[in-house]
Amino acid sequence: MGLEDLETLEIIHGTFTLTFVLISILIGIRILLKYFKLKRKEIITVGLSWLFLSSAWWGSSFSFLSILLLDIPFNEFIYFSLGNLFIPIAVISWIYSINKMLYNGEKNWLVMVFLAISLIYEIILIIFLFQEPLYPTYIGTIVESFYYKPGLITMAYQLFAILVTIFTGVLFSLKSIKSEEDLVKWKGRFLLLAFLAFSVGAIFDALIELNEVTIIIIRLILILSSIGYYLGFFLPDKLAHILGVK
Repeated sequence: MGLEDLETLEIIHGTFTLTFVLISILIGIRILLKYFKLKRKEIITVGLSWLFLSSAWWGSSFSFLSILLLDIPFNEFIYFSLGNLFIPIAVISWIYSINKMLYNGEKNWLVMVFLAISLIYEIILIIFLFQEPLYPTYIGTIVESFYYKPGLITMAYQLFAILVTIFTGVLFSLKSIKSEEDLVKWKGRFLLLAFLAFSVGAIFDALIELNEVTIIIIRLILILSSIGYYLGFFLPDKLAHILGVK
């Protein structure tokens, strides 16, 4: 299969999904690199959180890239592995970050609970990944070339991950917005934008019918969430000055 075999909708889907994923990976890596300057462990997990949160779209985006470069789409095993195995890392990393930033490391039990849930999910997922006949029911199906319809197990954990991320993210954002420091307030606003945009993009991606227009809109919303996430932690001085931050 080559690029010439793809429909217009598939090309748009692959292009904008790949763009979102690459931006998210770059932002995740950029945040990770901040650790070497700040020497704070939670910076590592903050970067890993966003990097691996985008992994839900790795299967479709990298399969599209494989078609562009090699004329070969991913098989179901690779597609589903890329799109599901790394999401638990994002959840654990984010909960660890929240524990450090919101609770000063006093809620280690919370991290352990999410770690246990995620490990159980990973074990079950790996078992079912080697049971190809059960893919449609429990793992998912690939509709057309890049659209992935989750199965029971993957859908349950993805919803769990989205709800946890949104709830804790909004909670952290609102606390930042209530700060007396202008810089912290603005960071909180950007984080709130990031989590709300991500939730809207992820939910719409799963629920509404995808066409040329909706794909572009949804991916742009997700890209906006990535930018907001970065600005929520590292607001550039020039932008802070424009916003009137003292």
